[in-house]
Amino acid sequence: MDQIDFHALDEYQKKLMLEVALGNKGKCVSVSGGMCGEIYVFDQGENVSPRYVCAKIPKPLTNVSIEETNNRFVNELKNQLSYNHQMFVHWAFDFSEVLGTPVALFRYWGSDLETVTRKPELSSKVEKLSILVYVCSGLSHCNKSGLVAHQDLKPANIFLRNVKSEFRDLPDLDIYNLALIADFGLANAYLDSSVFGGSRPYMAPEQWGESELSPKTDVFALGVILYELMSGGFHPVGIKLSDYWPLPVEGNSKKWTKADAWRKWAKSASINFEGAPPIEPEIQSLVHGMLSIDAADRPTIDEVKISLLDIIKSESPESCAQLEFLVDYFERSASTESLEDRWPYLWEKWQQFQVKFEKGI
Repeated sequence: MDQIDFHALDEYQKKLMLEVALGNKGKCVSVSGGMCGEIYVFDQGENVSPRYVCAKIPKPLTNVSIEETNNRFVNELKNQLSYNHQMFVHWAFDFSEVLGTPVALFRYWGSDLETVTRKPELSSKVEKLSILVYVCSGLSHCNKSGLVAHQDLKPANIFLRNVKSEFRDLPDLDIYNLALIADFGLANAYLDSSVFGGSRPYMAPEQWGESELSPKTDVFALGVILYELMSGGFHPVGIKLSDYWPLPVEGNSKKWTKADAWRKWAKSASINFEGAPPIEPEIQSLVHGMLSIDAADRPTIDEVKISLLDIIKSESPESCAQLEFLVDYFERSASTESLEDRWPYLWEKWQQFQVKFEKGI
């Protein structure tokens, strides 16, 4: 008898089958979807730490076989495993399957930068900029470990871990919302499969032109994110992004759902500072540089990090000093051991997982 197709089940059945397959991960409490996968969040109970974990499953793609979809998922995880273990990079802690479908397990952090961007009243200037300092640190680590371009850097793919709730007696500073770079489904895709795409509002001119990408491709995306974060959700093109993309609110133009509109904007990368809430001149200057049409004219990731720290220092020297200490500590603490030496159990699970789903057995 043929095996049941997990993707053919309804949402209730999927949750139930995952709860059974994963056994000890608790009850599935929510489901969300992205470009390349579906995320199922599990509550392990208030007396368990961490309380929440999530399972990621590859999403079937039109005109792509299940075998190829699984291959791409394995490649995403392979990339992600090569970039960890660093504090500012999201990572898997186990691998499994449900009805022959691959599953990767991650800790669930409960928030992401998109949430913060849309609720600016919850964040101070220092907190917003410190989050991007952590992103720069994580990207720099990934670049040293083989990442050429993430290709899908956007607020929803930057998770937030607020350590104030985990550690007592921290100084009263707005720098403890740590960022973790996530979703490496398109990482180096231009090299691996000649795919240059990403999320349209964040795509650099070279992605649209399908020319060689580099770490500065992600600098462009980070420039858009910086503008959004400091303007309360406005895109440099001059619109409140969530009101127009990926779906417009009722009554708004559908122009920004189309690729041509974003391609045209990227060719000029014009910035509309007048339509958004005021942004300080030093941040405007940094955004201008990061959104340079020519990648060679953009600052490096490390130069962006230095500029952000300088702005934070002018706002709060104490915050800057503590932030520099934390970033330096976690950068020096990043593991240089292979996964096999560092985490034998996960290495063994990964080998089994890779053989089965990369080969389509």
